[in-house]
Amino acid sequence: MNSLKPFIIPVFLPQAGCPHQCVFCDQHAITGVRKALPNIKSITETINNFLSYNQRKNPFIQISFYGGNFLGLPEKHMIALLDCAQSFVDEKKVHSIRFSTRPDTVTGNRLQLLKNYAIKTIELGVQSMNDNVLYLSQRGHKSIDTCNATKQLKSEGYQIGHQIMLGLPGENEQDYAKSINQVIKMKPDFVRLYPLLVLKSSLLADWYLSGRYKPLSLKLAVKMAKNSLILFQSHNIQVIRIGLQAQDCLENNILAGPFHPAFGHMVLSEYMLDRVTEQVQLSHSCHISILVNPKLISRITGMEQGNLQRLKSRFPQKHIQIIPDPGIMDFSIFEHKRRSL
Repeated sequence: MNSLKPFIIPVFLPQAGCPHQCVFCDQHAITGVRKALPNIKSITETINNFLSYNQRKNPFIQISFYGGNFLGLPEKHMIALLDCAQSFVDEKKVHSIRFSTRPDTVTGNRLQLLKNYAIKTIELGVQSMNDNVLYLSQRGHKSIDTCNATKQLKSEGYQIGHQIMLGLPGENEQDYAKSINQVIKMKPDFVRLYPLLVLKSSLLADWYLSGRYKPLSLKLAVKMAKNSLILFQSHNIQVIRIGLQAQDCLENNILAGPFHPAFGHMVLSEYMLDRVTEQVQLSHSCHISILVNPKLISRITGMEQGNLQRLKSRFPQKHIQIIPDPGIMDFSIFEHKRRSL
């Protein structure tokens, strides 16, 4: 598939096609869209509006159906949505189509319906590969469904994404790590990582208020996401998003959980701190310059310069400075040699 980052046109279908109400779900709070399925006219307007925003003229544009279980929609609704999206592909205004769906709705019959459309990417709501965790979360499917769906989609040549949650009911840090390793074995093209939040109108909110469910702390959620990020990157699996997008409709509905508007940045900063610390430890110089691509400086320094302060505290005998260098892709450690007397 095109390596260029796509310009995504999101069309939200909150809970559309979902046969189950998961304990954590409130798609209206997450998307800011009411539960009624949008009509074709409003979808067409949405797509045209987004096309006008594409100021950089990115040729790789995808219409993306999110927030529901796409392959679980009634066939006539699914076909109507695909026909609408395909019309933009036929007019060469859009490159392709993508959608998210539950693993247990990926069937031969449904995939056959997709063959006449320019669908390139399918994201699976995996959430966990632990059957007990899936049961407690009232997902209504098992890990084997994810394995089968991934295998089927790979055989059809689709780009595959896995959406994974951390902190689900009945899940501990070890369970989560095992799920990540199982996902890695399936080799999806990319993943999204979401910390579980307790939303006010969800069943999970009742569990939280009664003491039945305890959410992850922000610190532990960042640690777990960072550890899985390391594993995915070591197996060449892209992590394209960490954390839900901050928006008022979401923040106003959060009752508890590891929410931070810059959660993804916190995870990437911790990951970068680990890498830099490892390199500084190997250095024998007391004067070190960290050359870093300007776009990555905020990850190196951390929130409110926290990483820089932690580095200086851990290595008090070393003078550490950070220097922007647009000529490098990542970062590099430069050791200053002591001058001879």
